Amino acid sequence: MVRLAEVPDDLDKYYPDEYYALPSLQRLAAVAAADPFKIDLVRRFVSGGRLLEVGPAQGVFALQAKQAGFDVNVIEMDPRCCDHLNQVVGVNALCSASPHEVVPTLEPHDVIALWHVIEHIPDPWALLGGLARNLAPGGVFVLATPNPDSWQCGVMRAAWPHVDAPRHLYLLPISVVTAYMAAAGLKRIHCTSTDSDARRWNRFGWQRLFMNRVRGKWSERVAYVAGFAVSSILAPFETRDLRGSAYTLVFRKEHAQAQESVC
Repeated sequence: MVRLAEVPDDLDKYYPDEYYALPSLQRLAAVAAADPFKIDLVRRFVSGGRLLEVGPAQGVFALQAKQAGFDVNVIEMDPRCCDHLNQVVGVNALCSASPHEVVPTLEPHDVIALWHVIEHIPDPWALLGGLARNLAPGGVFVLATPNPDSWQCGVMRAAWPHVDAPRHLYLLPISVVTAYMAAAGLKRIHCTSTDSDARRWNRFGWQRLFMNRVRGKWSERVAYVAGFAVSSILAPFETRDLRGSAYTLVFRKEHAQAQESVC
């Protein structure tokens, strides 16, 4: 496990307003329609019901879930995003930087999703435990996060863009998350680091590695293209043995109905 040794007291300043671009509903819908991976994954296991997303940001997945017929609640720390989620996306947004304190006040959910959020949480164990307790029997929990066991991390080490200190506080191996959720009564039913989301993060890692070393618009464009080329060449190394830059896990609370998948 990788953990930030000294967490700044002023984490808010590392999430300025420009960190969250708030698109129109039309633009958000176009983005959601172009990349249905997340909602398609959820619907493989659950067709409807109450859905909770922690850290929805602009609300791409929240909109997908709403359009798919889920009753959507979200917990988001940014007030601007919460207004956008409530008024534009049309989901129930709860504004809090301490989601583990909000979750116990909510009714059980059939689906809980964290898309690249757990790495930002100061106490991931409190949140994961609370979410496991909130999940309804038979419900599924979906988690995606950077993979510290990735091939990229082993090569780049401290320069790996997914370290992203100090915003990323924890990088959790698959084995650690799986063991913790098993102790909370959730069985892993899906595990991958080669889905479309992970492959995109593979490309991002190489592109950002090169872009971080140059200055100027044209130099950054060249670095961006070079990173894309390198990621294509190295794809065989990053798509084997759960070594992708990010992983996605799905857990089910009710063991008897778990659907096995091969990792």
